Amino acid sequence: MRVIVAIARSLILLFIFAFCVFGFLATFEPTGSPGTFLAFRIGYAAVGFGCLGGLVALTIRRMRKE
Repeated sequence: MRVIVAIARSLILLFIFAFCVFGFLATFEPTGSPGTFLAFRIGYAAVGFGCLGGLVALTIRRMRKE
């Protein structure tokens, strides 16, 4: 049961990370005011790196238990 929960957590974090990567790249599209999307870039990057850190922590924890 713990393996299923770990896989589910990893998949959720992976999907959120992929969404953040796509959103971060989408903020570089040309617009009338390029400074408007700076907050979105910072937000997507922060959440994306947080999810990536969570994935690394889950992987390390799983490897130590085996």
